[in-house]
Formats: sequence, structure tokens, C-alpha cells
Amino acid sequence: MTITSSTARCLGLVILLLGLTTPTAAATPTAAELGSAGRWLTDELGRVVTLHGVNMVYKYPPYFPAAGGFDENDAQFLADNGFNAVRLGFAWNGVEPRPGVYDDNYIAQIEQTQQLLARYNIYSLVDSHQDAFNELAGASWSGFPDWATITDGFPLQPDPGFPLVYLTGPAQNQTWANFWHNHIAPDGIGLQDHYATMWEHVAQRFADEPYVLGYDLINEPWPGWEYPTCIPHGCPEFERGPLATFEGKVMNAIRGADSKHLLFYEPSMTNDFGTPDWMPNPTGDPNAGLSFHDYCFGHVDTCVSNGLDRANADGVVGVVTEFGASKDWAKLTRLADTFDDNMASWMFWSQPQDQTPGHPQEPPTGANLMDPAIVRPYPRAVAGTPLQWNYDGGTGTFTVRYSAVRADSGQRFPHEVRTEVYLPLSNYPDGYQVEVQGAEVVSVPDAPLLQLATNPGQDTVQVTVTRR
Repeated sequence: MTITSSTARCLGLVILLLGLTTPTAAATPTAAELGSAGRWLTDELGRVVTLHGVNMVYKYPPYFPAAGGFDENDAQFLADNGFNAVRLGFAWNGVEPRPGVYDDNYIAQIEQTQQLLARYNIYSLVDSHQDAFNELAGASWSGFPDWATITDGFPLQPDPGFPLVYLTGPAQNQTWANFWHNHIAPDGIGLQDHYATMWEHVAQRFADEPYVLGYDLINEPWPGWEYPTCIPHGCPEFERGPLATFEGKVMNAIRGADSKHLLFYEPSMTNDFGTPDWMPNPTGDPNAGLSFHDYCFGHVDTCVSNGLDRANADGVVGVVTEFGASKDWAKLTRLADTFDDNMASWMFWSQPQDQTPGHPQEPPTGANLMDPAIVRPYPRAVAGTPLQWNYDGGTGTFTVRYSAVRADSGQRFPHEVRTEVYLPLSNYPDGYQVEVQGAEVVSVPDAPLLQLATNPGQDTVQVTVTRR
């Protein structure tokens, strides 16, 4: 999803009125899976992994990143600047252009980008993306196919454009209502059944690929006509009912093709703006996570706490999979600071990903990464359980504190298992100094990836990094 400052203000008014650096690409690794331990992502060693990532969704035909210019140089740039994740979007419209007919060449294009990212040790969250369903229902692009867009003749107007069309568009809301009722497609099969089978087909392609974080089931599901009941207290009936049933169906379908990768379910789109999150784990799958977005406005940001509290309640991983859509570096810095305070993994939406008339999409690299707001130090892999971290961009001081025991078992790591902290060159142009309690530095001076070995018998490690 992308929102300009003006549309965010309009939406806010309506709601108010309603109440590790990789020098070169290597051979693709053979084992790089992430699992979970409660709220934490964990790697194959049991270390807690934090993700700093970007979104990459190409919204117009042919709907894949390479056609938009993303290539080896961009993957290298992401790795060099500490990014270890990409939310890699595809369009249902591209996968299944006609009911039951799959375009495997299109899926292969998405897979090739995933494989490119994997060569740079970057995880992909494969994401089925839409914004306002389809152009026939008032969207700016057709993420979902025409044949699945059943408006029942409801008018498109009034259509003020995305995202306000959600609030005003009769065709928009009727289309979603039909989707939640599993309306029959032209071939006699329900729309949700088509969607779940489509996901199973996609997952077959990625099931054995390394550096696949998992699957984001649906981007920003909209309640349809029920949306006024979701403001300001959220959508408990919708999220626990039709939405959980639908996403559970998709989770079960994917598990028919892939038993290991994480399944990320999403709450209602209203959560993007701070309404409470009622979304349960639809199937109780222990290898699941909550994908949520932060487009809260104003000085009180409830998006992060709502999402993480909901994930904690179900004992699953919570990841901020969208935020930003802005070039306001001060705002982005405040958001990134908030994510650090909550020890959250995140994926940035770069505003140049927004395709508008006369402005083609651009890869989320280079100046689009908003350095220094987004390029910042973080604990990439912790041989223990994080307790706190913080970065002061003004002074360049980064601190991290962690317990020396595993998040999954409470046991201690062997001495040779390292903690890794990413320290960008742009933040420390003249190098850095490290003060450590409870561990020793085992990396070379001023390495972009600070490596630490916990001293035997230590319960807690404290690290402070300052500019030289």
C-alpha cells in the first residue's frame, strides 16, 4: 500500500468523523531457513534474527521486478547497505490470468528475482499484492484479475482514487463482499477456492528455495461494506470470522506444497491506521507470523504496539511489512527509532515504488533507501535473546543488550556461535569504537559486521558502539 501525505490526512479526517555485507554474489546457499521461537525469528543455529528490508512490488504489466529495472547491481546495493530481506510481491492477475490457467513463465520471473536475492543472502517474503482489488472496482492497478472482480453492476463512482475509494466506491465494496462470500467464478469454482489453489501452485515453486522467509497471504484485506463497524475499535467479527476462515483456507492449501516456510497472515487494512488488531492465528500453525503495516498518523503511533501485542498473544512472530511511502527523513527516523524500541523487524516502502502518470517505478535502492533514516545499525543475529537496542543518529551511538541464553530452549550457545551487529559505513565513515561487557570482539577493526563471542559463564552482554 502507498499513501501520500494528502490522502493520509483525508483518510484521517474521514475516520475522525466516523468516530552482514556481501562483497560479491556467491553460489546460492543450500541451507538458509528461518523459523521462530515465540515472537522471535530464528536461524538454523537458533540465533534471534532481525530483518531490515524493503518492499518490491511492480504494479503494472508485466508485474515483475526485472521488468522494472531491478538487477544484480541493485541486489548488491541492498546487501552492501545491510538489508537482508525483501517483500517480493506478485499479482494474482499475473499468476492466473484466466480461471484455472496458470502462467508459469510469470511465476518463473518472480522466482528468478528471489534466486538473485538469495545469492546475496537476502530473504524473500513472497507476497500476493493488491490495492483496492482491480481497476474495474476503482483500483489504480489490477492486482487481482478481472474475472474475479464481481461488482454485480454496482457503480464505480464516486471514485476519488486510492485509497479513499475504499470508503466511497460502491463497486469496490460489493466486490469485496462477493469475495468474502466465496462467490462463484465463471468456471463454477468459488473465488476463495481459486485463490487458495493459486497460492498452492505458487508455493510449489518456492518450497525448496533457500532464503525464502515465507508467504504473505494477502496484502491489506478490506472488509467491504462492513468497514464502518471497524472504526474506531477494529474489526473483531470480520477478522475472527470471514477473514480468519479465508486465510486459514489459504494456509492449509500452501501447507499442501510447503511444510516448512513461515505463513504470514494479515489483519484488516484498517489496522494500518491504528485500529485494534483482533486477527487470530487462523489455523494455529506454530510456524506462522503476523504481517502488519504502520501508516499511523499523528504523534501517537498505536500500529506497532497493536501488531506486536496481537502477535505475542498468539505466540507468533510479528513483522512490520510496510511503512514509509514518504521522503520525510525525520518522520522515517522516528518510525525506525520506534521499531528499535520495540525490537521489531521491518520492511520499508520506498515512495519511488509508487507508479504514477509520468513517473515509472524505480528499484528501492540508491537514494530511495533514505539513508540515514533507514540505513542504520542493528543486531542482525543474536546468540541469545535480545533485551534492548537503540541508535542515536545524532551521535552515532548504538547500544544493544542481550541475554546469553537461547530464545527457543533457554540453553546456552556454544562459545563459537557468534552475535552479528551490522554497522553501516555511511554511519561510521571514520570507523568505530566498541565497549563490551560479557563478550569479546572477534571481527577485524571497523568491519561492517561486528562479531562477538560471549564469554563463558556470562548471563548478559552489553555492547556500546561509538563513532571514532
